[in-house]
Amino acid sequence: MTVVPTVRMIATDIDGTMLTPAGTLSPNVRAALHEAVDAGIHVVPTTGRPLVITTQIMDELNLNDYWIFANGAITWHAGRSETVRGYWMEPEKIRSMIGSIREHLPEAGFAVEFESEAIFERGFEKLVHVGPGLHLVDDVAAAVNARVQKVLVFDHTRTIDDLFQKTELAIGHEAVPSYSGVSFIEVAADLVTKAMAVMELAEDLGVERAEVASFGDNHNDVSMLEWAGRGYAMANATADAKGAADYVIGSNADDALASQVRALIAEHG
Repeated sequence: MTVVPTVRMIATDIDGTMLTPAGTLSPNVRAALHEAVDAGIHVVPTTGRPLVITTQIMDELNLNDYWIFANGAITWHAGRSETVRGYWMEPEKIRSMIGSIREHLPEAGFAVEFESEAIFERGFEKLVHVGPGLHLVDDVAAAVNARVQKVLVFDHTRTIDDLFQKTELAIGHEAVPSYSGVSFIEVAADLVTKAMAVMELAEDLGVERAEVASFGDNHNDVSMLEWAGRGYAMANATADAKGAADYVIGSNADDALASQVRALIAEHG
């Protein structure tokens, strides 16, 4: 008889998974995640967002352990306000990459994320709320003067599939493109994915792959849904996320994350 290891680490996406369709944090989901922590399970929010636009959720969730940002580029310890691990791209590489992408997407606009702020070109404000720490510039390539955790590529005239394919073609094996439900492509350093960050953190914590459960709903979650011992896709997930997961659960509209987390706690108990 095969014994299934209990889960000791939960890596969960935020938008479309942890948050409701309205982008709010359900008290039920929040309570379930804290119950998991109390049961001795590491709960690691694992998001494509940079830290600069995650602070409100961080305050609401109030989990002072590990967080993974920028699709795996940054692993952060909230309690210590410390970057545990970061994968960066230098300004020279960013300028070269943007030049290559412009050859395939001449009308594209760009944004880049630094450690604690971001800059963007005009048009990006149509896609995201521009709050503190996000700054408009005329030309991102000319304005990059520090290491970058992620490049964002947008073009309002193209579908997300077309944008992804042309970005992937332009960058080759120099970086990793993905997307997460918003109409832009997110480009991280070579080999950087959510799966890589979750794997490295699990190794730090002495947690086996079979003891990790991941939750997600979109293209940028595919790698960690495939890697984790148990991958759970939401009912509202994209087809590729569902295909990568071991299980498909309810949607973010009905707090399915909370229900499944409590089932894992019961096993852990």
